[in-house]
Amino acid sequence: MEARRRPLGYLIVAVIALILIGWLTTRYMTKRQLIRALGSRDLSPRVSAAQELLDLGKLSDALPAQSIIVRSKTAQALGEIGSDDALGVLGEILGDQEEAPRRWARRALVKLGMKSMPVLLSALSAGGGTREEAITALKQIGAKVGPQTADEIRFLLSDRGAYGGAAAALARLGPQGVSPLLRACYTVDKDLRAAALNNLGRQRVKAAVDAALHNLGSDPNNKKGEALKALGFIGDRRAVPALIPFLKDADNREAAVTSLGLLRDPRAVEPILATLLEKEKRYRDAAVLALRRIGRPAFSALVRELTSPQVLMRQAAAAGLVGSSSPSVNAPLVAALGDPDAEVRSSAAEALGWEGNVAAVSPLVAALSDKSWQVVDSAVAALGAIGVSATDQLLGLLGKPGQDVTVSYQIARGLAAMGREAMPKLAAALSNPSPNVQKWSAVALGEIGDARAVESLQRLADTAGPDVRWVVQEQLRRLASMSGT
Repeated sequence: MEARRRPLGYLIVAVIALILIGWLTTRYMTKRQLIRALGSRDLSPRVSAAQELLDLGKLSDALPAQSIIVRSKTAQALGEIGSDDALGVLGEILGDQEEAPRRWARRALVKLGMKSMPVLLSALSAGGGTREEAITALKQIGAKVGPQTADEIRFLLSDRGAYGGAAAALARLGPQGVSPLLRACYTVDKDLRAAALNNLGRQRVKAAVDAALHNLGSDPNNKKGEALKALGFIGDRRAVPALIPFLKDADNREAAVTSLGLLRDPRAVEPILATLLEKEKRYRDAAVLALRRIGRPAFSALVRELTSPQVLMRQAAAAGLVGSSSPSVNAPLVAALGDPDAEVRSSAAEALGWEGNVAAVSPLVAALSDKSWQVVDSAVAALGAIGVSATDQLLGLLGKPGQDVTVSYQIARGLAAMGREAMPKLAAALSNPSPNVQKWSAVALGEIGDARAVESLQRLADTAGPDVRWVVQEQLRRLASMSGT
């Protein structure tokens, strides 16, 4: 009897196993078909598939392995569903590594409005693209529903994990978000104050000037960087007198000088110059940039300092005039090309290089013989920056009898630095009767590296003498290697 029951038991187990395998297979095939439907072009099948996968509890697990397109289309479908389960998965897609799914998740959450607030507020503690999409969504929702959005966000200012994102979101909400941020500027929490000031400054909120000035005077042992930078971003010149004293503060002077540059107020020129005997490179670079931003009102003081007995001051003055693009400073800059310090000469050469400044061509060509490679490279770049208006003058110098080979090569580099705009004149110069002009025009065309020069160079190679032909053939080989032919 026992022996008869054993096969029956095995049979029952086998049947149960087959039923289970069949059920699992059917379930797997159903899931696979539903996932395939998520990529459908039509929205309706996607919505149905997403809903069924949500009901099965399989959507969240299945999505990460799908393509960017499927994840993006699923986000759109979830926006149509709008259930709590759908919101949860949308929050996960908002944290996707790729931009497109995050963007579609944001659009879906915006469509759902205030219902999506918990998901978006939670995302403010994330970093990178997830936080940015959440902030954008909150801004868009805020534009529709008004102050209620700011009320929801402001509570996160007390959350150590999310206050940075909350401050950024409030700043972008416009007037409705400004009030809680202004209040945050007076809190005892220095990190929250910094986040509030940073975001108010970046949004150029004029109402934040008083709050920033208040922070300059409080907590003498703390850095004031965010308040200083906020004043620069906001752009209210009333802040200039309050900023200038911080140029003497080692902890805060870089932020102060950056803001003074952004404000572009002439009152800051002399105080900034007074700090330029400081040797710290990072601060000097920030101060020079500030003087460049102030621009024309700083020219006379910078020109005066080009003849300072202090080399650090001359270096800063020459660097400060880079980008001046004014004939009024040409003469002092040309004089500075003879400075004993190579850095001064290099900056002076660079400052002379602006479009159409043909008056500087001869002094810059003379600088091509400088013993410092730094000066030579700056002169070459400056000739290139002057542009095609200098081409005829440079080609004429190449045609002068006895022209130095090294200078000729540097002139060719200057012509090449003009780029493709110089190509027509260089191609025409290949027919010049002077072999020197032909040779160095060919070199310049090779340096530019545009294959359109090949035909002109080939014609010259067929007719030129041995010396010029060799140079032209080298340029043809160079162009061929660039194009892979």
